[in-house]
Amino acid sequence: MPLLNKKYFFIVSIIITVAACKKFVQVDPPIDQPTEVSLFADDNTATAAWTGIYNNMMQTFRFLSSDITTYAGVSSDELSYFNPPANPFLTNSIPSDNSTINTMWQQAYQYIYQTNACMEGLLNNSKITERTKNQLTGEAKFVRALCYFYLVNLWGDVPLIISTDYAANATTGRTSKAQIYQQIISDLKDAQTLINDGYVKSDNTVYTTSIEKIRPNKSAVTALLSRVHLYTGDWSNAEMQSTTIINSGMYSLPALNSAFLKNNTEAIWQLQPINSSYNTLEGNRFIPFNVGGVFMTFPAYPLTNSLMNAFESGDQRKSIWVGVDVYSGTTYYFPYKYKVYSGNPPLNEYYTVLRLGEQYLIRAEARAQQNNLAGAISDLNVIRMRTTLADLPTSLNKTQVLAAVEQERRIELFAEWGHRWLDLKRTNRADPVLNIIKSPNWQITDILWPIPQSQININLNLTQNPGY
Repeated sequence: MPLLNKKYFFIVSIIITVAACKKFVQVDPPIDQPTEVSLFADDNTATAAWTGIYNNMMQTFRFLSSDITTYAGVSSDELSYFNPPANPFLTNSIPSDNSTINTMWQQAYQYIYQTNACMEGLLNNSKITERTKNQLTGEAKFVRALCYFYLVNLWGDVPLIISTDYAANATTGRTSKAQIYQQIISDLKDAQTLINDGYVKSDNTVYTTSIEKIRPNKSAVTALLSRVHLYTGDWSNAEMQSTTIINSGMYSLPALNSAFLKNNTEAIWQLQPINSSYNTLEGNRFIPFNVGGVFMTFPAYPLTNSLMNAFESGDQRKSIWVGVDVYSGTTYYFPYKYKVYSGNPPLNEYYTVLRLGEQYLIRAEARAQQNNLAGAISDLNVIRMRTTLADLPTSLNKTQVLAAVEQERRIELFAEWGHRWLDLKRTNRADPVLNIIKSPNWQITDILWPIPQSQININLNLTQNPGY
């Protein structure tokens, strides 16, 4: 089922164009063009106007469709490259005028602009029912929180933009990471009270059969909130939020070869592909060009030897989630969580943003940090069970359990939303790990990407990250 009704596609296209024309929300749209607020005439137009953002995310290689996974993966120790644009990420020598960095930054703030415009359009709008207003406001707050989570983890202190006020936004400087996290948590807590428990359709009614998970529900909000609490060291709340999802009965771990299919039992929130030539952008980017399953070239982003050597013997994730390409006598390994490259295939894979496996890993780490080692080991063993690996021994001490958490996160979440890159940084492991693997290029300031120079040029209150 398409995310948007076709009769609203033109409306959504206008809105996306208006928002995309803004460079760091630099200018107001022309007064003779329709705005998001004026198009919120009823429940249908408001829903179509908002949910168009999900289609926009999946139009091409973008910040929230594949770029985070790709470039954070290359920045860390899990992906290599055969594609020249990725080279500065591999050597952690990204120039401040790098076009990829600039595009990712702009796209993040375009999404944030759209969330702000949506909330302003819904506020005090008597034409929209309270049910629809709550759902859309909750989704907007969730998406804004998601964007800021990645902005603050990739760039550090970034401008906090929570309105469409041109004059204020054009001169906003960098906001502290702590304050950004406060806003993220506030948005997610608000969203939990506003958004539906179940998954909703394009008309905002709840699915009862053939559930599509392409609009976030309360569990998606909770999943992101549990992650945020983990990143901020709030172990008890991280455990509480992840437990809510694990104990909800709404999700379960399927077989490894089903974990990235559309609407599978593990998926908490997915984005629906919109290009009929392939399923996910990650599958199209990571799987080498092939004809009838015969690879005609090497993978653009092969997995590193460091990652391949980290798999335990007998781990089925290596045989099911890793592809093998023998090209010109050389063997390459590539991410193969998504199996479809191209060729007008049936749409059976959706792009997974949040899933249950991560929630077990979040709870395991939070429990270990609170000295509940038995509970942490139990959660890790749930993840290991579906890979046919043996249970971890119950005699592990806290240091060993946390090391096991790092290992399981590395293998379970590889080539997925930059988890490894962010994990190395938040646990202060980036310097000792990458200084060995990436020597002599690595320096500690590389843990943050440069603020795009083009953005500094148009906003003199922005300052550059150290080392650039």
